[in-house]
Amino acid sequence: MFTKIIYTFFFLVAISFNAQSKTGIQFQTKNLEEAKKLAQQENKLIFIDLYTTWCGPCKLMKKNTFPNPELGEFFNKNFISLYIDAEKEGTELAKKFKIVNYPSFLFLDQNSELVQYEYGYYNAAQFLNIGQSVTEKRNSDKKTPTISEVKGKMVGEMIPNFTAKDQFEKTFSLSQEKKKTVVVFIRGQWCPYCNKYVESLQNLAPELQSKNTRLVIISPEKPEFIEKTISKTKTAYSVLYDENYRIAELFDVLYTPEKKTLDFYENRLGDDFKKSRSDDSGRLPVSATYILDENQKIIWRHFNPDYKERASLEDIVKQL
Repeated sequence: MFTKIIYTFFFLVAISFNAQSKTGIQFQTKNLEEAKKLAQQENKLIFIDLYTTWCGPCKLMKKNTFPNPELGEFFNKNFISLYIDAEKEGTELAKKFKIVNYPSFLFLDQNSELVQYEYGYYNAAQFLNIGQSVTEKRNSDKKTPTISEVKGKMVGEMIPNFTAKDQFEKTFSLSQEKKKTVVVFIRGQWCPYCNKYVESLQNLAPELQSKNTRLVIISPEKPEFIEKTISKTKTAYSVLYDENYRIAELFDVLYTPEKKTLDFYENRLGDDFKKSRSDDSGRLPVSATYILDENQKIIWRHFNPDYKERASLEDIVKQL
């Protein structure tokens, strides 16, 4: 009986430890080049904790700050995080950025250029403020085009791999398809033109199946709003949540509407517009349609900034 109690105790401790290890900032075992590729795919920044084994504040950050759940949620959403020993694999980084204080924190863009540098001990609330200031700086430097400026990726260009969850909680990965892929962007379930078009796309199902082609719909709206799209259109296609507009940016279809247009949408649609997307910027994708070959190259596109104009089903079939 005593032995059983002991085993139960250690089992519960193991569960507790495992649960704790999954909270906070999730540091990845990647080198900088691998982190750059992943950051580009996921449209994130890179955070590097450059530490030494003898540094007291380094150990306190690891023990007290990084495990914080709120901090972890924010950093895991916005950064690819690396934990690098400055005196081993991080010697070149320390030399490049002239690091003399530890811990040092490097915030890099997707090309490993420095966005912000910090050092020393911070509690979780302080470090969260730093992370937020870095993302705000990045967003302010990155100007989204207007509807008259956005051009979209052209035929012949390659699209990097992207992943996203669909309404079935399945992960779609472009590089895993190994077939032609039709990519359709919609503005959201509040758009009647989008709903009508998505509903009509179901008529393509037999042609797509016969030509071994996958069609996916890209929505900037959160899963609970995508459910409304499913309900209104009865579509059986995968509808992917484009969190943080990562996919729209890869295709260069993301734009910021004029202020009067945004005011109209916000006043007319309320929470369906304000709370449906990753942020409150009001950005939207052009309602474009792309066809990619098996190697992720664009072989055809329909790109019209007028949301009322969509690719015809006949034109899509002709390109398959």
